[in-house]
Amino acid sequence: MIKKTLGKIFGFYRLPLYIIVRPIDGFYVMKYEKQGTLRLAIFNFLLVCIAFALNNQYTSLIVNPRHPLTLNSLRDFYIIVIALLLFCIGNWSVTCLTNGEGRFKDIIMAVCYAVTPLILTLIPATILSNFISYEETGFYHMILSVGMFYFVFLVFIGLLTVHNYTVVKAIATIFLTVIAILVIVFLVSLLSTMWQQLVSFVMSIYTELIFR
Repeated sequence: MIKKTLGKIFGFYRLPLYIIVRPIDGFYVMKYEKQGTLRLAIFNFLLVCIAFALNNQYTSLIVNPRHPLTLNSLRDFYIIVIALLLFCIGNWSVTCLTNGEGRFKDIIMAVCYAVTPLILTLIPATILSNFISYEETGFYHMILSVGMFYFVFLVFIGLLTVHNYTVVKAIATIFLTVIAILVIVFLVSLLSTMWQQLVSFVMSIYTELIFR
């Protein structure tokens, strides 16, 4: 029974693990052979959110500079979701103009599958942090650095594959994606400020009319 259950779990999670070992083939299978699912991508994204929450809450104080009273897992979840959406929207808006073959769904799936190294490094690093001394914190940071580096590498390979770009074009597209994200953030901030001023103006007029 246990073996059968483990077999189902491994079968369900096989593609993210395969992408770690053979990223180009894995993302090709996800995109062109339709073996990747949005459901699994979202599940993988939720796993990394949980891994980040556990890391923030249970990492040893010698490597965690955040005060326990300031921790808010829900706020951190919103930040990660916003970062994901900003990157995917920015990349999609750029690739629409540069003949990218990937759909918005493909971009989200590629990024969500690429977070697997973070899941596999955050949890062990969190556990390790509670058994090391201050002089050994380099091992903790090394594990996190490896996970982050491989995550960035997988995102690059994923976008290169789903858009069918060359390496140079993929690098240029990512650079333009960063610019698009900055533009989106600026526009959202501008609209938010204008909306607040409009609401304040309407409320001041309403208050003036009420007191008259």
